[in-house]
Amino acid sequence: MKKFENVYQDAALMRKVLLGEANETEQQELEKRLTECPDLQKVYEQLQNGETLKVAFGEYQNYSSKKAYQSFLQKIGQMEPKEQKRRSLRIWWYAAAAVATLVVALSFYMSNYIAPEEESKALIQPGTQQAQLTLPDGSIIDVDKKEVNVIVDGVRVKYKEGVLSYQSTVTTQHEEKSVEEQPAKSNELVIPRGGENTVVLADGTTVHLNAGSKLTYPVRFVGKRRTVILEGEAYFDVVADEKRPFVVQTHLGEVIVLGTAFNVNAYADASVCYTTLVRGKVKFSTPYTADITLSPGEQAVVSANGSEKRVVDLEEYVGWVNGVYTFNNRSLGEIMQTFERWYDIQVYYETPALRDIAYSGSLKRYGTINSFLDALELTGDLTYKISGRNVLIYDGIKDQE
Repeated sequence: MKKFENVYQDAALMRKVLLGEANETEQQELEKRLTECPDLQKVYEQLQNGETLKVAFGEYQNYSSKKAYQSFLQKIGQMEPKEQKRRSLRIWWYAAAAVATLVVALSFYMSNYIAPEEESKALIQPGTQQAQLTLPDGSIIDVDKKEVNVIVDGVRVKYKEGVLSYQSTVTTQHEEKSVEEQPAKSNELVIPRGGENTVVLADGTTVHLNAGSKLTYPVRFVGKRRTVILEGEAYFDVVADEKRPFVVQTHLGEVIVLGTAFNVNAYADASVCYTTLVRGKVKFSTPYTADITLSPGEQAVVSANGSEKRVVDLEEYVGWVNGVYTFNNRSLGEIMQTFERWYDIQVYYETPALRDIAYSGSLKRYGTINSFLDALELTGDLTYKISGRNVLIYDGIKDQE
């Protein structure tokens, strides 16, 4: 079976045929494509179903920006029916809107779930498992390029298949007491842009680190608190220990927990820190504001100017750990800032206003960024070009004039 070779051309071609705008050559081209690709034939048959178009029209709000959607509603609103002929015209506009929607939704779906055989634009691939480990003696190891299996301060440090782990080698109570009386030595794990990695700390706590992040932590935990320092984003699954709370220090305060799962987004170049609780209970303590205690599904938003607690969609903030980015009414500037770190790219905008366009949707974390940009391009808000690791975003509406 042939895969979808160019989802965007296929979707646009189907739209023209369904609306009666295609010439004989285009109709023959579509028939050929449908014969070559049974899956595409199934999609085309679904498009001919009125109920499918109705559902697709509703989905337009999810795949298009507010600006594009409102613009389309205005077009429809200009055609108030005064007679039967105009009423039919208005119905046609709704059908046209639904088909246009389907082009976007279909393209987004096929880009995410069906790997194309050919792409006309340069592909920007997602990040990979990579990290740089700094040991207490100052030596630096690229863990993804060199085998790690060393003993540090009575703890075996190993790296295998994207996971850095720490396991105590102490076997007797006498050795354990002797080790605990000594100050703990720290390691530093740096995740570059375009990277990710996981570390299992000496207490069994698992930390998933996102691109452009740094975690400083002791090789072994001693004292009354298990403290680590985070710059960037990480998802923590903390092993419970009632006698020793787990503490994540950031540049805006610290998260204190006993045993729980939560996400912290605290990049050094950001003025806001987001702590999102998945299960258990955590407290965010800051010198700027009163402490915030979170329950599952809640998020603490903290800055130097104040703080707030709110209920959020967990998938939007922790979905990256499971391989999916989800955005709900987020500005293009925010979305692309996340992608700049993960895809190790630099994004440039023709005008500052492009940053403010709001979008909703999702993208597989391990897919190319092109599927996301191509789907957005179909809304008509923007166009883009790729030059090396640079993404250039232009005003699509102006280009269409």
